[in-house]
Order: sequence, then structure tokens, then C-alpha cells
Amino acid sequence: LAGLFLALAFAAGWRFAIATERSRRDRNKELVRRMHADVWREPDKEKAAKAMRELYSLNVVVHDWTGEHQLGLETLIANWEFERSAFRSLVEHAQAIVAEGDLVVDRFVSTGTQAHDLGPIPGHSPGVRNRGKTLRMAEMEMFRVVDRKLAEQWLVNDIWGAHEQLGLFDPDHWHESICSSANRGWTIPIADLGPL
Repeated sequence: LAGLFLALAFAAGWRFAIATERSRRDRNKELVRRMHADVWREPDKEKAAKAMRELYSLNVVVHDWTGEHQLGLETLIANWEFERSAFRSLVEHAQAIVAEGDLVVDRFVSTGTQAHDLGPIPGHSPGVRNRGKTLRMAEMEMFRVVDRKLAEQWLVNDIWGAHEQLGLFDPDHWHESICSSANRGWTIPIADLGPL
């Protein structure tokens, strides 16, 4: 009889643990869904900033193609403003979201139309003249969730494809488009680059 009670208690505990983990994964995935909807698809700065304060930790860390950045919320809000000014009608469309433990991975597409020249990022990217082109960039990111907030992000995006779409180079005429004298030495002063 004691063995039966032990087995029943184990089964009940197992079910509770599974339900708790499923609930945590769903809650973490909802943070990322809200981040796309309430931050990166939201055109109003005040609404987006309010959502960022609800969704991100105060000392959010971002790892992207330019390195590791300990941004914090205010810099993240400034980045939102910069991206909105650089690309009109900027939106993100989540395509898949997967969670395990305190990690959430999502695949999404960002779209927008270039609105002004983009300054160079030394060691990473040359400046990109504004040609008013529309961008459709595939991206993937992983978040670490701490205390029900997005605390750390690892972002990978198709910068090569973005540069091609924005007219930085012509893949069919590589040498002429990259090495021509028209493209040599073109830069925007680093002060005009905007926040990281």
C-alpha cells in the first residue's frame, strides 16, 4: 500500500512539474510575442517605450554582429528611435517561437524602407547611401529570461542580404560595385551613426 501511495505521489508530482514547466515556456514565449507586437511593430514612441519597460530588464545585454553591448533600457529606447528614423514603416513579423527553460528562440522578418543615409560601423560595415529601397531582412534571436523579463539577447541577421537589397553592392558585378571609385572613401561622420 505504501508503494502505491508513493507511485501516485510521484505521478502527481511529475504532472505538476510538467505543467509548471509548460506554463513557464508559454509565459516566456508570450514575452517575445509581445516584444514584436508592442515594441517593434508599434510606431508610437511612448507606447513602445512603455512596452520596453514592461518586457526588458533594466540592464539588458545584446550580442549582435557588432559584438556585445550592455545597453540598458534607455539605450534600447534610443535604438528604437534610430531604427524608426532609418527605416520608414519598420515592422517585425514573428514566424516561429520556441522556448526551453529560460531561453526563447524566434525567427522573424524585418521590413521597412530606408529613409536616410546609414553611417559606417567601423570594422563591420561601410556607410550605405539612402536610395529609398525597401528592406526585407531575415533574422533569428535567442533571449534569456530572468525574473519574467528579457535580460539578454543574441541576434543574428542577414546583413549581407540587407546590404545587397539596399544597393551597397551588386552580387552579379561584385568588383565593379564594390571597388569602383564611386564607392571608395564614402563615409558619414561617426557622430551621425546614431546609438548602437
